[in-house]
Amino acid sequence: MREGVAVRHPQYGSGVIISTDARRGANVDFGYAAAWVPLKELKPPDGVEDSLIQTLDTPERVSDGAAIPKLSPEVAAARRAILALKLGQVLEENVQELSVGTDGIQAEMERAIVSAAQRHPQSLIVKGSWGTGKTHLLTLLTKLAADKEFATATVILDGEGVTLSEPMGLMKAILSSLRYPGEAAPCSIGDRLADFQRRLSYHEALQNVGWRIADAIFCQIPSEAFNEPEAVTAIEDYFMLALATSRANEELRRLRYKVSLPSLKEHRVYGRPKRFCQLLKGWAGFCTLTGAKGLAVVFDEVDVEYAVSRGGFRPALLKTFDDLLQETCPIVLAFGSAPASDDVGDSNDAVEGLARSIKKLRRVEAPAPNVKQTKELGGRLYNLYFRAYPESLSDIDPDETRRQIDRFADRHHKNSLAPTIREFVRGTLEILDVVSHRKGERGKQG
Repeated sequence: MREGVAVRHPQYGSGVIISTDARRGANVDFGYAAAWVPLKELKPPDGVEDSLIQTLDTPERVSDGAAIPKLSPEVAAARRAILALKLGQVLEENVQELSVGTDGIQAEMERAIVSAAQRHPQSLIVKGSWGTGKTHLLTLLTKLAADKEFATATVILDGEGVTLSEPMGLMKAILSSLRYPGEAAPCSIGDRLADFQRRLSYHEALQNVGWRIADAIFCQIPSEAFNEPEAVTAIEDYFMLALATSRANEELRRLRYKVSLPSLKEHRVYGRPKRFCQLLKGWAGFCTLTGAKGLAVVFDEVDVEYAVSRGGFRPALLKTFDDLLQETCPIVLAFGSAPASDDVGDSNDAVEGLARSIKKLRRVEAPAPNVKQTKELGGRLYNLYFRAYPESLSDIDPDETRRQIDRFADRHHKNSLAPTIREFVRGTLEILDVVSHRKGERGKQG
């Protein structure tokens, strides 16, 4: 099979081959996502003989005129959701649809966001073992925050590259993942910096973002620099701490801008935790002046951080978090952590460590859904799958398929020592894959 060839996959639907590899198979663009799949799983489009598959002139048609149907936005969105679920994730756009038994938690999160919008900072920690829905709840939080017009940022702590022990690197990770309301992905902040400078006074900026950010924007960067792409790149990298201050000055001076940018980073190691929270407060204020009502920051996998990192400046940073929460600031800090095992001491217990350091920390336990709620989730997964692959389920018996899912829910709760929602989701999607595959096989035989 060659690049540009139209193909069909029993699970992912119709697509076009982007490239091939002897070991990985074919990289196929399915319209909603691209994925590597084994060549043996690929078939020609419906109504086309294997021998007639030829290189395409356009991605939509094969040489004999048989068309590959374009995906509607609804189908493409549903297929993205199914693919994410199979990878153990849930997309923001589907998280409320797939939330069961979380009404109380959602109400608590909404109260925290509303309070933060009134400049009363909030913090919470979501606790849950693998597969119980911890990350799902954190995604729910970012969805609720975005709906309340908050900017959001999510960082995954690994204890090494992104860690509470290195505040300046942590700030870079936050700003790199910053999303404003209505944005599907992080965007560059150059346009917002230019708008900030154009609309506001230095005094307004000073009150909301602190002198370092305000001084850099208003006293050092000429407005015309925001019209030059190369200069904007240097400016963005400087503010996101991806470019050292000295190097940013060199780049802008090379472009003939006379600047002397203040250092945003703290070079004294012991001063970095305090500087981090000063900058975080400043960026929360910046968000409120550039299209958002506040900032919600999620730190996931805190248990990994505690297991891998030796600590370093983590205690000092958590203390500054506590100090920040005593101030007036439109910010929500959320943490996600698995519980520590019984043989782990309190000093290495992420949940207890954060609770000791941050006095206002609210604890949220990932709920274990009962059988009835699990079956309700199974029904929602069926509906999502039907939206993703309507042609696969068009002539199956929906009642029988739902009964299969319900029986699986019963077995899941009865036979598993520690049933997790992630295992149920994966098992349900496997049932639906099998049902749709059998339908496809019957269609070929007919």
